[in-house]
Amino acid sequence: MRCFVGVDDTDSQLGSCTTHLGFRMVSRLLGRGCTFTTYPRLVRLNPNVPFKTRGNAAVCLQFETDDPEGALAVAEDAMREMSDTENGANSGLVFVDRPSTFDFRELYLSAVSGLVSHRGTLSRLSERGVRHATLGNGMGVVGAAASLGFSAEEDDHTFELIAYRTEASCGRQRRVEADSVTRMERATFPRTFNSFDHRTGRVLLTPHGPDPVFLGIRADDPGVAVSAFGMLRFEEELAGHVVYLSNQCTDAHLRRRLGRPLKAYSSGWLEGTVEGLEKAEGGHLYLDLDAAGSAVRAAVYRPSADLRRAAELLERGDLVRVFGGVRRATSRHPPILNVEKVEVLALSPLLRRANPLCPGCGRVAKSEGRGKGFQCRRCGARFGEDAVRTVERARALVPGVYLPPPGAQRHLTKPLVRYGRELEGRKEKEDGGPLVDDWFRLGPSGASSEPAQSPRTP
Repeated sequence: MRCFVGVDDTDSQLGSCTTHLGFRMVSRLLGRGCTFTTYPRLVRLNPNVPFKTRGNAAVCLQFETDDPEGALAVAEDAMREMSDTENGANSGLVFVDRPSTFDFRELYLSAVSGLVSHRGTLSRLSERGVRHATLGNGMGVVGAAASLGFSAEEDDHTFELIAYRTEASCGRQRRVEADSVTRMERATFPRTFNSFDHRTGRVLLTPHGPDPVFLGIRADDPGVAVSAFGMLRFEEELAGHVVYLSNQCTDAHLRRRLGRPLKAYSSGWLEGTVEGLEKAEGGHLYLDLDAAGSAVRAAVYRPSADLRRAAELLERGDLVRVFGGVRRATSRHPPILNVEKVEVLALSPLLRRANPLCPGCGRVAKSEGRGKGFQCRRCGARFGEDAVRTVERARALVPGVYLPPPGAQRHLTKPLVRYGRELEGRKEKEDGGPLVDDWFRLGPSGASSEPAQSPRTP
């Protein structure tokens, strides 16, 4: 029997990790004889909601079992055991083992770019007989249910191999040999991405928090992710790893056109003409846009670096498409679109006044002084003030997409290297294709723990 488990909001600002819970659930379900023929899913949701978890990630597991009740018990026990409810986790779990009228797809599309009521979701799940469990206030049930609506067949997707630390190592500094990261990147780029920031020399595949994640390798192919992992050098003994299929690095949250007036916490894009720029204290930049007759203020913050520098070169009349999340209005300020990406669609001509050209000599005439006209120094011809030319000044900006540097990008941000590669392999690789060897590994020794299944799809 095919079953689905979705889980979310099991971590807190002090630790734990929903993907780690997914890793442990896979291990326990394999131990009970469950069979995986598709990759576990790591589903990032709207990063602009105010009550998000650290990475705002939900996990969905799809597997086959002859004992769905036992599988549900395993999943619930794991959630209750590993959720950091003492420090604010509000976990939710959804379990599906039979056809349902609940529209998980609609919920995913709403949750990845908007704000969804957890109470309304709980009510709808109950009405349609979908089994679920919650801890705390149960807010995580939204992400848990939404994760079932993400589809590898319908959605652009990537893969991430996540390796986990042993309990004894958590809290210590993560150490991966930087040279091995750059060697790996040279060997696998562009199939892997966002592993290293060459401008700053910073390794990007290791997080910095107290959670049990050691590193994550993002790739457009699961086999490439596994191969890349084998190229890295580190001394720490690990608890294992798993390959997730994910909506990361796809701009999934930025697909929808934002309506007006702007709705707080929504994510998406709008198109408009630049009306003005304002530099603010701290190096931030505000863009005033005319979006189909509506005035919109957008903020480009200093940490966005490359994006901030590009936005500063915009001029009045430029046509742009801005992408990001809406910051709610306050008593002093209207809603503001926090910009994550700018696409420059068209540049307005930048004109300046210039001295006239002598029609006889072709040389630029010199000014004789304010209000005194111009004279050609070669032939002596004179020209009045009405001979002043208007010429177009070269722009330092060109049409195109501008992003923050890799280290400042969000989990869902699509890096430039993936533009034009979004559809690769989707038709041939339903649900990510046959599971590659070593997609799941358990144990500090690195010994594979897959006795209950073949690594290949039957």
